[in-house]
Amino acid sequence: MGKTILDAGTCFARFSIPQIDVKIAEGKDFIISATGSYQIKDKKRTRIFHHPVQIKISAAGIKIDGELWQEEIRIEPFDGSFCQVNEREYRGVIFIKKNKDNLQVINTLSLEEYLYGLIKLEISPEWPLSTLCAQAIVARTYAIRKLWEGNSLITNLPAHQAYGGIKAEDARGRIAVDLTRGEILVYQGEPVNSVYHACSGGYTASSREVWGEDFPYLRAQPDPFSTLSPYSRWTVRISKQKLEEILQKIGLRLKGIKALKILEKDTSGRCKLLLILAENTSQIIPGKKLREIMGFNVLRSTFFQVENEKDEFVFRGKGWGHGVGMSQWGAAKMGKMGYTTEEILRFYYPETRIDKIY
Repeated sequence: MGKTILDAGTCFARFSIPQIDVKIAEGKDFIISATGSYQIKDKKRTRIFHHPVQIKISAAGIKIDGELWQEEIRIEPFDGSFCQVNEREYRGVIFIKKNKDNLQVINTLSLEEYLYGLIKLEISPEWPLSTLCAQAIVARTYAIRKLWEGNSLITNLPAHQAYGGIKAEDARGRIAVDLTRGEILVYQGEPVNSVYHACSGGYTASSREVWGEDFPYLRAQPDPFSTLSPYSRWTVRISKQKLEEILQKIGLRLKGIKALKILEKDTSGRCKLLLILAENTSQIIPGKKLREIMGFNVLRSTFFQVENEKDEFVFRGKGWGHGVGMSQWGAAKMGKMGYTTEEILRFYYPETRIDKIY
C-alpha cells in the first residue's frame, strides 16, 4: 500500500511548512556575502564576516579567502539580512559542499519562500490571478511530491522548476503564493505528480505514452484553451547536412540522409517513432530523442509533421514542451475567460482535488 500525505512517517509533517533544498549552482569558486553581517560554520569552527569572501575548491576541502576549511560549510545571515552568492540574494541559508571535483551550492529555505522566487520565472506575473494561483499550487505540489518520494534535493533548472532567489520575486507572484498557502493537489490521498509545460498546442499528452508512467490524472485530451498562444504553431527548418552532423555527434553514423518518416504517433498526435532513411543505412529513434538531439528550444515539441524540401527538412509543429499536465498558456487563457483556480486545475488534472496541508 502506498504512502498517503496523512501517514505518520512521511517526510514532512502536516501543519508545518517544510524546508526545501535547492541546488542553485555548481562550480569551483564563488563569491559569498550577505546584505548584512553573516557567519560561516563547519564542524570545527564558526566565524563572523562583514565582507564578501572567495570560496574555492581544494584537494583537502574548501578554502575561504585562502584558508582551508572542511568539505561542507554553512552560511547564515544575521538580523533579517540575506545570503548572496555571486551577488544574487537568497532567503534562508546556504550550504556549500565539496562533491568530487566541484562545489555544490545549496539554498535551504521554507517551501513558501522558495515559491516566491519561482512564479515569475515560470509564468508572466501579469497573467490573471487565478492562473498565478494555479501555478503556485502545482509548483508547491511538485516540490511536496519530491519530498514525499524522498528526494530532498531539487535543482533550479527547467528539468525541475526554475528558481532565481529574491531577484526573481514579484509582488503578484507573492500574492498568489500567500493566497494558496499550504495548498496542494492530491489524488487518492497522495500528492499529485503535477508536471506542467508551456503550451500543449491544442491536445495534452499522456504520461504513460511520454514516460511510461501511468497516472490517471495525466491523460491525453483536447485542450481548446491552448490553440491561440504564441507557441500554438511553429515552423523549424534544418538542412539535411546540419541534421546529419548533429546525429553523427551522438554516434549515429548516417551518411546522405534522404528522408524522415513518422512511423508511430501517440494518442495526442505526437511523434513516438521516427524513421531516418540515409544512403548507407536507416535508423529508428523516438521522437523525444530527436527533440533532445536538435535542442528542446529548437524542436519545441514532438507534436509535429515533417516535410522533405530539397536540401532541408521542415518541421511544422504545435505547442512547447512535453505536453503532460497543465499547459501554462492554456491556464492563462482560462484565467482570462473567468475560470477559477480550481476549475483550471480540475481541467488539467482530472479527478484531483485541492487539499490544505498546513
